Amino acid sequence: MDYIKIYSYHQNFTKAFKEKKQKIVAIAKDIEVHHIGSTAVCGLGGKGIIDIMVGVKNWQGVEKLITGLRQIGFGHIHPREKGKIFLSNVKESRWGDFHIHLVVIGSAAYRDLLAFRDYLRKHPKEVERYFELKLFWYKRAKGERAVYTKMKHSYIKEILKKANSDDRCMPNTIKQRNKKHS
Repeated sequence: MDYIKIYSYHQNFTKAFKEKKQKIVAIAKDIEVHHIGSTAVCGLGGKGIIDIMVGVKNWQGVEKLITGLRQIGFGHIHPREKGKIFLSNVKESRWGDFHIHLVVIGSAAYRDLLAFRDYLRKHPKEVERYFELKLFWYKRAKGERAVYTKMKHSYIKEILKKANSDDRCMPNTIKQRNKKHS
């Protein structure tokens, strides 16, 4: 079984993301790199994993990008599933790993990852609620990652539903695309 810990938010999460982002953008052109997940939301605690979304225009040539990501430490790679490729590296910080969610720009995974983050950034009371729930789920799951993750599922769906009805939380690239098509 895989066990987790829950950490309070730390301002160094953003610094760690920015340092890793520099290494990622040096690998490839025409990509987007976004800080997502709990560490991307000021005040929100979590597993201490720095989640990074790397957006690509399409899946063609992604093998070259993955080769570059391997060279900077992302050796654990899952095959494409649910519209994304997941990569992680060995523990680099006192909190935890860096995870990359490789997605196609504009895809459902791309939209959801940004919308969830942006909704929380714009709703501080929801951040407080989410962290309290995370602590509750952590205790109920006794630190077991799979159980904890399953407990979060309905909450994430709830927030995505709210975010998708709140234009302020829609990623700018999606807003621009919608304007072109409306």
